[in-house]
Amino acid sequence: MISDICRTLRLTGDVYFRTLFRGPFAVRVPANRRDIRFHQVLQGQCMVRLPDGDATVMLEEGDIAIIPNGAAQDLILDCDIPPIGLDAAMTAGRFTDGVLSVGETGTVTRLLCGFCAFHDGLDHPVLGALPPLMTVRQSDLGAEPWSVAALRLTAMEADLNAQGGREVLTRLLEIVFLQALRRQAVLEGSGFLAALSDASLRRGIAAIHERPAEDWTLTTLAAEAGMSRARFADRFATAVGMAPIAYLRQWRLLRARELLQSTDLDMAEIAERCGYRSVPSFSAVFKRTVGIGPGTFRRQRGGAY
Repeated sequence: MISDICRTLRLTGDVYFRTLFRGPFAVRVPANRRDIRFHQVLQGQCMVRLPDGDATVMLEEGDIAIIPNGAAQDLILDCDIPPIGLDAAMTAGRFTDGVLSVGETGTVTRLLCGFCAFHDGLDHPVLGALPPLMTVRQSDLGAEPWSVAALRLTAMEADLNAQGGREVLTRLLEIVFLQALRRQAVLEGSGFLAALSDASLRRGIAAIHERPAEDWTLTTLAAEAGMSRARFADRFATAVGMAPIAYLRQWRLLRARELLQSTDLDMAEIAERCGYRSVPSFSAVFKRTVGIGPGTFRRQRGGAY
């Protein structure tokens, strides 16, 4: 189901750069919309700190930090040094073949810095459920060899720097993020990811995702979850942060946006697949929520027509 959400939200990844820091450093990466930033240590150590004091972690070789909400972050080896901006670091150092080099002597720290992002304007409760800083450490993944393999492949591909390497790295970053979401779903005590770990709520959410065209009501969704109407509504709203029918409406619109951009289906087919009884009703809801009609949206966002 996490993969389904990420596909509908149009998750994509890319690499910013690799670093070659020699000696102590403190660099501030600026905030940037809602990008999901990655920093993996390829060699040495690096502290990742959120400037507002929300979180700080020390990464060892092979570890990766994920900052999900586009916040600024500091990359640090010496806490006594005031952080300089990324632009200043690039001016002071050299940027060649995708590698930012700063410093001439001292301890070597190599990082892989990249990001994943969801398509502009898309939102989902899973995004609000993420902590400000997530860490994936190889030492914690003994029972998850697939996650260890993904981290090692990412580090190896970054070091290889071969033809097509950037494309391979972007796919690997997406995989690492998906795996991190799966781990977070197990760890979460509340929020959307916790709802996915609840077998009853997961059945209700799966019904919405798999059959958005169905004429769902609170009663029929509760039956899918195997719960009473009142209990399902209360537990769903507590975990997800919105009522089941509100989530159904949001998911239908997300699916409609995805179909408008990725298929050549006509409006009638999209409306039907997303649970709307007619094109006019679909268009009215879409325009009221998105701000423009579905046809205009398709043309502006590079859809099939």
